[in-house]
Amino acid sequence: MLAPLLLLAAPALTPLGSDPPIRVWFNFDGNYSYADRAKVYAKTTEDAYLIVLRADAAGRVRVLFPLDPTDDQRIARGKKYELKGRGGREAFVVNDSSGHGTVIAAISSTPFRVDQFARQGHWDTRVLSDQTMRDDAEAGLRALVRRMTPRGEPVVYSVANYVVSEKYARARYPSRYAGAGWWSYDPFWGFRPGFWYRRTIVVVR
Repeated sequence: MLAPLLLLAAPALTPLGSDPPIRVWFNFDGNYSYADRAKVYAKTTEDAYLIVLRADAAGRVRVLFPLDPTDDQRIARGKKYELKGRGGREAFVVNDSSGHGTVIAAISSTPFRVDQFARQGHWDTRVLSDQTMRDDAEAGLRALVRRMTPRGEPVVYSVANYVVSEKYARARYPSRYAGAGWWSYDPFWGFRPGFWYRRTIVVVR
């Protein structure tokens, strides 16, 4: 089971040098051009049930894990998972010409409730996407996660943003901390490796 987590007055912060409960990150430092093949990775410190959602620059939401609502959500602690799309391919192909997208990965000690977001054995994208995602993708994804989280469970999640920029942007804006596991904390942006950011936040309802 997940270790008990408690939030008093502010989001729980992960001490520098220690692993957060759930971590999500990208290849290429999350800096993409149109049609790039994006790989998404996730890792937890405890055995858990996992769900991963993506909102693109237009506010469209897709579920990256599990691929279908009836698939197994269970993952093992300490293992690095590469999230695969259909046919064992990369997690997604970047379909935004510019802007940024958001990925949220959440964990629970019991399976997420996904029936209301499913239709005929597949994810119902019409239910997953709404106007909120266009206005504030991160807030919209957090709201979806709360609706999926079993009653009485803490909402434990990690957020990562990717950037879609001009061709060759990766060469112009490399992250000198790529893959180094280096974290710093900014009160506004959260944990920041390089120029894109990710956060691990724990919320108790």
